[in-house]
Amino acid sequence: MKKFAFGRLVFLGATLILVGSIGFYFIPGMIAADADGNRLVNAFYCSVITLTTVGYGDICPSEDIAHGGRFFVILLSFSGLGMFCGPIMDFASSWTHQVPGGALGVAVTTVGLGVGIFTYLEGMSHVEAAYFSVVTGTTIGFGDVGPKTDAGKIATALYAVLVVNVVGALLEPATEILSQFCVDSTVPASSHLEEDSKKER
Repeated sequence: MKKFAFGRLVFLGATLILVGSIGFYFIPGMIAADADGNRLVNAFYCSVITLTTVGYGDICPSEDIAHGGRFFVILLSFSGLGMFCGPIMDFASSWTHQVPGGALGVAVTTVGLGVGIFTYLEGMSHVEAAYFSVVTGTTIGFGDVGPKTDAGKIATALYAVLVVNVVGALLEPATEILSQFCVDSTVPASSHLEEDSKKER
């Protein structure tokens, strides 16, 4: 099992969020002109939602984003994929095995946390809040339900960092099961290796 330097993960994640926030704040067209709330909060929110690949499409980017802004989003997105689908996902899956109830217990608790946060801060119904929590955690990010207040946007950004990794850790066993199901068990593994080595020649 890999041993992670938690401080380095936090530093790298915070740096990416800071760079993203600066870009969303200063590059024209990165945030919709009619977006409600504080611009700095919106920039932070958009940065995290982009880095976690949730991408609601609610206030960022705007329809009049320039080519420079699009290029920035491309670079930020690949950085987010590298970070959140790499070291952070590995870190999340390493600690969920040590929690009582495992990944499923953590996932249920995390969705419950989301329901509590979003019913309180955004006035969502319990069903809307559960739906929003799952849509965020699975990175579907439809954008049909979302935060409207500055406090809700900050909470959503922080929650997205948590829930995306919890759901990723939860899906790890499902990925292994589906991968095993899709492998042709009638063909010995050694014959696959022989075929691959012949193709390389």
